Amino acid sequence: MKAASGSEVKSDTSRSSARAAAFMSLAVLALAQLGVSAENGAFSVAMSEMMRVFSCSVSDVQLASTVYSLMAGTFMLASGLLGIMIGWRRLFVAGVILITGGEVVAAVAPTIDVLIWGGRMLVGVGASLVIPSVLGMVPLLFEGAQRKQAYGVIAGSAALATIVPIPLGMLIDNFGFRVTFGILAGYFLILAVASRALPPSCPHESKTFDIPGIILASLGLFAVMFGLSRVSAWGVTEPLPTAPFTIAGLSPALFIAGAGLVLLVVLVPVEAWMEQRRGVALLPSCFVRNAQVRSGLVAIALPFFYMGAQGLVATSFYQLVAGFDGTKTALLGIISGVPMLLLATFLPRKFPHLNPWAVVRCGYISIAASALLTAFGVRESSLSLVILAGTLLGGIGVGLVNSQANNLVASAVPARAAQQSGGIQGAARNLGLALGAAAMGSVLLIAVNTGLDARVNSLTTLPESVQSALEDVVYTYESDAMFARSLEALGVDDADAEQLMEDNREVRANAGAMAMGTVAAVSALALFTTFPRRKQEELQPTQ
Repeated sequence: MKAASGSEVKSDTSRSSARAAAFMSLAVLALAQLGVSAENGAFSVAMSEMMRVFSCSVSDVQLASTVYSLMAGTFMLASGLLGIMIGWRRLFVAGVILITGGEVVAAVAPTIDVLIWGGRMLVGVGASLVIPSVLGMVPLLFEGAQRKQAYGVIAGSAALATIVPIPLGMLIDNFGFRVTFGILAGYFLILAVASRALPPSCPHESKTFDIPGIILASLGLFAVMFGLSRVSAWGVTEPLPTAPFTIAGLSPALFIAGAGLVLLVVLVPVEAWMEQRRGVALLPSCFVRNAQVRSGLVAIALPFFYMGAQGLVATSFYQLVAGFDGTKTALLGIISGVPMLLLATFLPRKFPHLNPWAVVRCGYISIAASALLTAFGVRESSLSLVILAGTLLGGIGVGLVNSQANNLVASAVPARAAQQSGGIQGAARNLGLALGAAAMGSVLLIAVNTGLDARVNSLTTLPESVQSALEDVVYTYESDAMFARSLEALGVDDADAEQLMEDNREVRANAGAMAMGTVAAVSALALFTTFPRRKQEELQPTQ
């Protein structure tokens, strides 16, 4: 046998070192994805503790969550180009430092306003830099089957974050949210130091920055997500009392979201002109014209649409109907989180030759079945095996889709665009989540109010003054105790109150079922997007 030459041994050693460095970088990226996802979960678990410490309302804490989502989503597309221009490691470090600062502000905030406009805003902007960096650096580090596996690890890290709120909840219960946010600040500071393991990617040689695209994309994304987030507070079409103004007598929420959508539509021809004239575009034409990219973005958005709807409808059911506290609700996350983690992480590694679109179709079917089971489950007055089975199927479906979706987008475009696609992938995530929560919030709002108004009108024993007062009430999906207090405040007598309580249970169940039935329909319709014109097997970057 011929002995290996010194140059061959040196080459093997070099390749081994390069692989080790790449997987060390992947570990840092996975921990960053886990941290960003878990941080948002920790904030949700800490809501009641913050209300107690700051003596604030639920709407104040919800505003803090909205500010985070708006900041995180608004700059996602811009970050995709910024990473190309200045280098991914610099963008990643900037994002992690902003998140660290935001956690420190949240930990020491003297008022809820400081926490909202200081802590949550900084964390949101930081997340808008970190997530595109994570998704954009994977194509820089890996190719082919290894890239698909790496994206699976990133998706698995996001799935693991559904379980992390359990220990974080225990930490909050024992030491408070300030200590918890302080520990999270330390976590992200360690990530900033660990970022030295990431490759110092060379910035793009062009110094031209797409200012028109940045403005249009940021304003458009902000308006869409802000409008959607205000639907449940301001009303769908008929304005609620909390709406700050009206447009032609209607709620401004959908008008604002529609204006943002118009800006995003205008963005497409503007970006085509920028790419043709200057060679740099926030939204390259290969993203717009490529059928596989469009279908892949649907595959990225749909699981988050489902999770936004599930988080609104199922969590409301758990806490307001079944009477679960935050810890028990978080424990239910294990049922969906474990299959999400296992499938997203190990399916690309153990079965790399599976047809990715076949896997995505199976995922869509599983998500649709999950939504249907949940629609039946929320008709009960307590937690049942039906809703648990739906939760499990949802985790399976999300895990299947997430195991393939990111790679479907990145593998359909050239190498530079694959890195830049991290921004549009992050935007698809946030839009899916916002649309899921807003759309199902609208369904619940309309169904509950329409149903209860009809029941009030049919109850002939009510005094006219009480009936008129009940017709003016804006109803929400609420517990029996909350609804009973509202009736008592309006002076409804015991007999009528008992009938209306029963009506509320039925209307509430119908509204939850209608919302999850809508999610099932959307998931089924998404199947038609899994047949892009390009052959499914052709997953190599275009030249």
